[in-house]
Amino acid sequence: MTRLGNPTGPKPGFTRQEVVSAALEIGVDRFTLSAVAQRLGVGTSALYRTISSREDLLRGCLERVAAATDFSDLAGSWQGVARAYAERLWELLEEHPGLAGVLVSTSWAYQFFARPITQTQRALTRGGLSPDDAVLALDFIADTVISAHLQTEVARAPVSDTPGIPQHAGSTLTTDRDGPSAPSGLDAARRRFAEDGRAAQLPAALAPSTSWLDRGWLDRKLEVIIHGIASAAAQSAGDDERAATGPDD
Repeated sequence: MTRLGNPTGPKPGFTRQEVVSAALEIGVDRFTLSAVAQRLGVGTSALYRTISSREDLLRGCLERVAAATDFSDLAGSWQGVARAYAERLWELLEEHPGLAGVLVSTSWAYQFFARPITQTQRALTRGGLSPDDAVLALDFIADTVISAHLQTEVARAPVSDTPGIPQHAGSTLTTDRDGPSAPSGLDAARRRFAEDGRAAQLPAALAPSTSWLDRGWLDRKLEVIIHGIASAAAQSAGDDERAATGPDD
């Protein structure tokens, strides 16, 4: 619910930007207004002097992150730009844990990143792709990187933060962003894999491993995407050439 606040009241002892900073310190995906207020040392109701709702604060967080995201230096062949874009996007998600989940679960979140998205499309086009293929490439790569990072966050997170996975005494402990230790999602997956007879039917490469804590198969998937787009672009160019020259006599 949106609250309008009390614009005629006393000026708060903190700024909207300080509220945004507190929310980002807690986590863009997990902050609550009460937790933000506690971090600032004020009552929750005091926040409404600078924000109108949790959604408004989320918008402020996304504005902050997006404003600091600049892909204008991407250059070179479109294949090189595609790989660099994937790397920069991964770094952005590493810097802001939980952002991947927000981008997946909040339909309008990506719109705040219009500038870096446009910068990437232009770099891909300068590198040799058509504008349509450039949009396809950046969208396909973004979907793949965000999905991979989201899975990585699940593997890294304490099971208390992982939906559907109960805590299990005796697993290796990991550290949560907020401090407490608990078995990780990877620990839980390994235990289930060892206990569930159905796991033996899976290819060995799909067994839980430490690669889940990093990029996993992301780089191989990116190469598949790049090769697929190159093939599609070549096919499209051939079709255009045949259309321009007309049918064979």
